[in-house]
Amino acid sequence: MTEQIVETDREQQETLDQPKALKPGQVADFLREHPDFFVGRDDLLLDLTLPHQRGDAISLVERQVALLRERALDYRHQLVRLADNAKANEKLFERMRLLVLSLLECRDLEQLVEVIGDSLNHEFGIEFHSLILFSDQPMNLPVRIEHTDVVVEALGSIMTSGKAICGQVTQAELEFLFQEQADNVGSVAIAPLNYALSEPQQLGVLALGSQDKHHFKASMGTLFISYLGDILSRVLARQLHS
Repeated sequence: MTEQIVETDREQQETLDQPKALKPGQVADFLREHPDFFVGRDDLLLDLTLPHQRGDAISLVERQVALLRERALDYRHQLVRLADNAKANEKLFERMRLLVLSLLECRDLEQLVEVIGDSLNHEFGIEFHSLILFSDQPMNLPVRIEHTDVVVEALGSIMTSGKAICGQVTQAELEFLFQEQADNVGSVAIAPLNYALSEPQQLGVLALGSQDKHHFKASMGTLFISYLGDILSRVLARQLHS
């Protein structure tokens, strides 16, 4: 009996003396805390293998090189996209600059309406646009004139919010804005034309339309249409009160 107890104690001691196996998470944590662990251990790097997507085994060094190449390629693609976006923004800025200068040079509302239509159609490639001005009195202009209350009732929160929007609107709103062209419009960008220093402050509304349902998206932002609306509002206020 005593011999069995001694033997059991010896086995337990041997078990305690054996080093505990590290868990994968512990190894990963150690390598994160010691990123230079493999410095000077090239032979160890070459002995380590990783499974490849094709089922082959490659060394850790080869895998690292492959990952670095993939990452470099991703960065290159990102740089190309950034460069393309920069070129597109530069072209947009130049077109906007020319439009703003043309609007500032307009002598009257009739010329202003003509400049807006010509620039949107030819310079910006806008398929459909609708410029509606607010007035209680009839105006002899080649542009649509509506009473403010009529527009607010038809467009609801689009007008009461005072903020530009992009995306899709209801069929009723499309029909009010684009009338007989409404069935061809898939997405819109709309800017209420408001100017705080004007009386009344609400001057009109500008709507741009595209046949493509995804051309004007809510996620694209409203910088362009908001800027155009701000410029047009100020020029309109000057023309209407001159």
